[in-house]
Amino acid sequence: MWIRTQSKKELVNVFKVEISSIIGDERNKVLVWGRFAPNSIFSSNRTLLGMYPTMDDAIAEIDEIEKCILNNPNGVYNMKINE
Repeated sequence: MWIRTQSKKELVNVFKVEISSIIGDERNKVLVWGRFAPNSIFSSNRTLLGMYPTMDDAIAEIDEIEKCILNNPNGVYNMKINE
């Protein structure tokens, strides 16, 4: 699925979307990553799709990606900016 990053600077064809937290960061940001190829020895082959203030916000964004896949599997999803 094609996803445009939150920064609007990349359009990435991803096969997996995953969440990770920044541990020890006072802002407690939650990151949503898109994997565009399997890992290799030299690269994780993923790009940052968006950053959210809480895990619930990040999960809600993945829920929206899932809806887009179900309703328009050939479409492009635009990551939402979460203030």
